[in-house]
Amino acid sequence: MPITRRQLLLRSSVLPLASLGLTGCATVDRPSVQARLQGRSITVISTVGTTLRLSWRGTTPFNNEFGEAFVPGWGLKEQLENSTVELLKASGRFSSVQRVTITSTRREEALKELKELRTPTDHVLLLSAAPSGDSLWATREGFNGLGIAQRSIVRVNTESAAHVSLRADLLVPSTFGAVLGEATVHTAQRVPAPALLTGPRLNDDVAAAARESLKVQVDAALQSLVSQLGLGKAVAPAPAPAPTAAPVAPPAVAPAAQPARPSASAYPVAPAAVEGRGIPGPSGAADSRP
Repeated sequence: MPITRRQLLLRSSVLPLASLGLTGCATVDRPSVQARLQGRSITVISTVGTTLRLSWRGTTPFNNEFGEAFVPGWGLKEQLENSTVELLKASGRFSSVQRVTITSTRREEALKELKELRTPTDHVLLLSAAPSGDSLWATREGFNGLGIAQRSIVRVNTESAAHVSLRADLLVPSTFGAVLGEATVHTAQRVPAPALLTGPRLNDDVAAAARESLKVQVDAALQSLVSQLGLGKAVAPAPAPAPTAAPVAPPAVAPAAQPARPSASAYPVAPAAVEGRGIPGPSGAADSRP
């Protein structure tokens, strides 16, 4: 029975989807880009997805093996382009979003091809392979693009991983491919070993798990790239909390006046005048005048 993406994530010995060890970096002025792209058209192009990079890291550099696997049937190129198109459409920023397929498999070749493509669009988002360090085994051989890597010591203790290292360039075709912004993302996830056989070549018994891992990582990587460039769905600011009425303190109750204890030598005192009228003292009071 084939392994599903959910099962792969649950069985992963590295990290769940929420934390795939994903790292990214961007160079872009987000407010300027967002204002410039608002209401404009954009085309998504990918130079990666049909070929996997295979690498086997051995005990010494002399034991290292490198190769490629042509896997157009895995649908990774279509996933890269279609998923990015959907993310850009969901943002509501663009008047139109489309994808165009080119033959170039390298960024430099794609930039030249774009000048001749004359895509009827205001901007182009180009997806290509990016180099990154070895985030799993800290070997001198890093990762690049979409691929499967394997590590062993004297051909034992074999460990395998699927990796995604991508770059996104936001280009302006009308100005010979001027770059408005760029972003990179790197992620890797262990898969059942051995995913590679000597050569190196794909191990068909583990290929399904490796493919599902790459699909999961591609989804996470694309969301990161679009977010880094500021092209994702605008997040509405959280509404300010309604002001809470301050509790009204109950009116203070004046303590009851305690009657003064009369002194034997005291005489009644006439109260102060109120509205100009004197208040007479009680009748029968002794006159205190001499």
